[in-house]
Amino acid sequence: MKRFKLLLLISLLLALSVCLAAGNIFEQAEQDSLLLKAPVIYKDKVIFYIYSGLGSFSARERSDIVSNRLEKLSENKHLYRDSLRIYNEGSEYDIRYGDKTIHTVGIADSLVIQKPLSEIAEGYYDLIADEFIPLFTHLSMRQSIILIVKTILFVLLVLGISIFIFRMLSKLIRYLKSLINMIEKANPEGFSFKGIKLLSAEQFCKATNTFISLIRFILLTILLYFTLYFLLLVIPGTRKIAQQLQAYITNPLLNVGEAVLNYLPSLFFIIVVVIVTRYLLKFLRYIFDEIESGHLRFENFYPDWADSTYQIVKFLIIFFMVVIIFPYLPGSSSPAFQGISIFVGVIISLGSTSAIANIIAGIILTYMRAYQIGDFVHIGDKKGILLETTLLVVRIKTVKNEEVTIPNAIVLAGNITDYSSYARAGNLILHTKLSIGYDVPWKKVSELLVSAALNSHGVNQNKPPFVNITELLDHSVVYELNVFTDSPDSMPMTYAELHKNILDCFAEAGVEIMSPTYNAIRDGNTSTIPDQS
Repeated sequence: MKRFKLLLLISLLLALSVCLAAGNIFEQAEQDSLLLKAPVIYKDKVIFYIYSGLGSFSARERSDIVSNRLEKLSENKHLYRDSLRIYNEGSEYDIRYGDKTIHTVGIADSLVIQKPLSEIAEGYYDLIADEFIPLFTHLSMRQSIILIVKTILFVLLVLGISIFIFRMLSKLIRYLKSLINMIEKANPEGFSFKGIKLLSAEQFCKATNTFISLIRFILLTILLYFTLYFLLLVIPGTRKIAQQLQAYITNPLLNVGEAVLNYLPSLFFIIVVVIVTRYLLKFLRYIFDEIESGHLRFENFYPDWADSTYQIVKFLIIFFMVVIIFPYLPGSSSPAFQGISIFVGVIISLGSTSAIANIIAGIILTYMRAYQIGDFVHIGDKKGILLETTLLVVRIKTVKNEEVTIPNAIVLAGNITDYSSYARAGNLILHTKLSIGYDVPWKKVSELLVSAALNSHGVNQNKPPFVNITELLDHSVVYELNVFTDSPDSMPMTYAELHKNILDCFAEAGVEIMSPTYNAIRDGNTSTIPDQS
């Protein structure tokens, strides 16, 4: 026990002697009033002084650097004297804590203090170990207690604010739902605009409740996120988690913002190209409208070509516009975008064979001038008024008020009969045939047919009908009645009235209309003329 006390006393004496030696090291510098000493300060306490500059740094700059290093070193939870070391770097000595340099002693310090560099370095070492580390330990315990109290208060504050916002949000949701119920009761028939019913009361209630539930979910998610973020942020041990949580939101936003800013020049280029294309199409639309109306004329360019030609030119301009702006689209050079473009191109190529055939047929039909809008045409087995022609199809309204859509490829492959082309000048000829026996003079038959034609509505009275004898059969003669008309759209009615008048005229004249087959099966006693009574 005595030996232990003796060793402890010797250790205390050695430590005291070291401290006195460290103080004596700087005694000469303290006595020199001509020197400007710069203090190294930590938490308002001077740890030691620096008496000279080093290299390009003045004494004041060196003291500020060492003070900042001590502040950064104090961010550690614990500091140990054993981690403090002195390293000889040739003509300089470094005092380091771990791998972090705190202070460097050079030749300039030795010249001012007039002591060897090793003794000066040991003196600074002792001051840091005896003055800074104990002060740090004392303050860190105090700060830890204050930090715990602050953390608890901040956590309570965050939770209180979150609970308050949650209650306010719940009240707002309940108020909105009650307001919706009031609106629903006030409008039991639903909602309409200019006589058009938009929503029933039940649909309105369901839609608004769904929208409010969605808004409530979004707001609660945002509230939960910020509550969790601030709780993790105020607790020192979880600040890194809070920063990571913040990065999940801020990093995508920053990346999106940066990408948008970088994309602005390309966006402006695309906008300029689109605007120029838009006004170019407007100008062309005006030119082709003038051609279609007849105000502007070009040799060998017909007005009915104007709209179709404009559609073709419009398609080509838009196509070239897309080709120009495609490289400036976001992600257009990425492999994913290129792969999708190739896939879409293959799908379009495989599925658009018939569409391309119809487009080409539509272009050919346009410049063939086979028909015009409003003409009465016969395409395939359909007769009717031509309503619309596009690059893909034509639409016809039949005499039965049926709208028929026919692909252009089918139209081009078949026969097209346009009844309106010559009907505009009254030169369209309608014809019908009938068989009369040899016992009736052909002149009488011709007179009866012409008389029936002149009494029919829709027949051009300015151009006389005429009759042709087309065939001489074994038992009868085939007559063909031809009449002129300028109303091709009323052809079915004209034919119906013409046939009725033929029957009436021949019945009044006592002439039987008989086919060879009819002659073969009759007994020769009964006439086919109907009884007029």
